[in-house]
Amino acid sequence: MGRRSNTSDSRRYYDWLDYAEADITAALDLSDKEETYLCSAFHCQQAIEKTLKAYFLYEDGYAPDGHNIIFLCRKLSGKYREFEQWIDECIETNNYYIQTRYPPDKPLDITKNKLEYLIRSAKRLFDFTLKQIENDLRREENGNNRTDKGNTKR
Repeated sequence: MGRRSNTSDSRRYYDWLDYAEADITAALDLSDKEETYLCSAFHCQQAIEKTLKAYFLYEDGYAPDGHNIIFLCRKLSGKYREFEQWIDECIETNNYYIQTRYPPDKPLDITKNKLEYLIRSAKRLFDFTLKQIENDLRREENGNNRTDKGNTKR
């Protein structure tokens, strides 16, 4: 049995970007107290996941199922090489999905410096992705359509 696609999730990339931005805000808000560092890290992982899925939706009209941001980033970078530069950040952040949501036998340890790195990474990837989309939309407005576009949703 294969993985099913979640048909109730929005197909609009900008909805995903809105939610990713809210996750970055939540990560920042939760980064003030040591007892909420892991919650903040979780929101960093979520922001990256939603940002990557937004770009899939923008370019291809679909977002792969799953939460492994290493997989998502590698899959994106196979088609859009500009995303290769974010693989290391995804590797650093990927563990903060499951392990921050449920009590593990061996708790994750996260420092303020590590958390600040995760927040910066999520914000930088978000800003990069938004700029990619804005630049592409600007080119389309000027009549310079890309020929490798996989969607017709806009």
